Amino acid sequence: MPSVSAVRRSSTPWWVLAAIAVPLLVLAGAVGVFVDTQMVRTATVYTSTQPDAVDYDGFTYHAGLVRRESRLLGRRLDDKIMISRDPGLTYGHPVYFEILGNRDPVPTTVQWRPDGVSVRFDSGHEIFVPAAAFTGGR
Repeated sequence: MPSVSAVRRSSTPWWVLAAIAVPLLVLAGAVGVFVDTQMVRTATVYTSTQPDAVDYDGFTYHAGLVRRESRLLGRRLDDKIMISRDPGLTYGHPVYFEILGNRDPVPTTVQWRPDGVSVRFDSGHEIFVPAAAFTGGR
C-alpha cells in the first residue's frame, strides 16, 4: 500500500496556472463578442422608392427598414433605415436606431422631399435623413 508521502503534488504553483488561464478566457470572450457583433443576419421588412416628382441627382433612391440579428447568439441588434440606389439595399447610407419596447417598429409613412427623406413609425418616432447624406455616391 502506498504511503501518503508517495502521492506527488504538482510543482507548478496555482497562480502560474491562473496567470495563463485568465488571459485565455478573456481572449475567448472578446473573440466571441466580436464574432457575435460582426456576423449579422439581415432581413428587409419594408421598402419605399423615391417618387418621380422628387429628383436628387438623376438617380432613383430606395429607403428600407432592415432588421438585424446576430448569427452566433441570435441577439436582436439595432434596426436600420437604409437609403440606397440599390433596390436590394445592399449598400448605401445606414441610420441605426432602437425604439425601446416589445414591438417591432413599423413604418407608416415615408416622405420624399427635396431636402431629404423622412420615415415615420407607428410609435410616433420619426427619422429624417438629409439628402446630402445619401446623394453624390455616399
